[in-house]
Amino acid sequence: MSGRRAVADARRYLEIVYTLAQRDFQARFRGNWLGLLGLVVVPMLFLTAYTFVFSTLMPVRIRPDASREDYAFFFFAGLIGWTLFADPAARAPRLFAGNAHFVRKALFPVSALPAAAVLVAFYNALIWLVVFVCVRFFREGVLPPSALVAPIVLVLLTTGVALLLAAAGALARDLAELIGPLLTVLLFATPVIYPASRLAEHAPWLLAWNPLAAPVEALRASVFEGSWPTAAGWATAIAWTAVLLAIGTAAHRRVRPLLGDLL
Repeated sequence: MSGRRAVADARRYLEIVYTLAQRDFQARFRGNWLGLLGLVVVPMLFLTAYTFVFSTLMPVRIRPDASREDYAFFFFAGLIGWTLFADPAARAPRLFAGNAHFVRKALFPVSALPAAAVLVAFYNALIWLVVFVCVRFFREGVLPPSALVAPIVLVLLTTGVALLLAAAGALARDLAELIGPLLTVLLFATPVIYPASRLAEHAPWLLAWNPLAAPVEALRASVFEGSWPTAAGWATAIAWTAVLLAIGTAAHRRVRPLLGDLL
């Protein structure tokens, strides 16, 4: 009986997350004349612009034997992983205060709010990923199967961070103002616009202690190089994911009974 109850509770929780994510996703395009088509047009425009800038106006090569267009694809692949993390992380500190009508309901699972924010970011990242993989396929004739697996670890890690930031944002409202600058610093500390080898050469400690480095590199290795991440890369990404999920869950459980008074 308890097993059936647990399955029913898990199903109800996932339905709530899906409903919240669907509502948020649709609200973003309400009144937008492009509608869902914009989700495809925007990443294509970005990829076209990056290719033009980094191959013509400001040529950058990630290695001596690489083509001029490679850096645009290299950067775009890293950007997919970064936006998947940064969008829910930026929204998380305001989630509980912005949804106080849900939070004040005793039976409402408030952890569904950060989870829904991550799911919306995953929707967007998935569309960008599909555009990238299709362009890569038509350009090189290769469809990397690893691209279907790599985002999963980053989604779980982001969920842990979103839970932590949502709980912290309820305790300290000014975190919502600080999160933007903090994410900018983290962007430059993460191998998004440069290879991880550069960071390992100049600041190996930063590479080792940056929880985003391994998941972003794993995603980029999958979609840009078409290869599976190394065993060490997987192990590091999974370890950071487990740690941040545990910390985020513990922070949420500690703050949940206080939310009614804090909000």
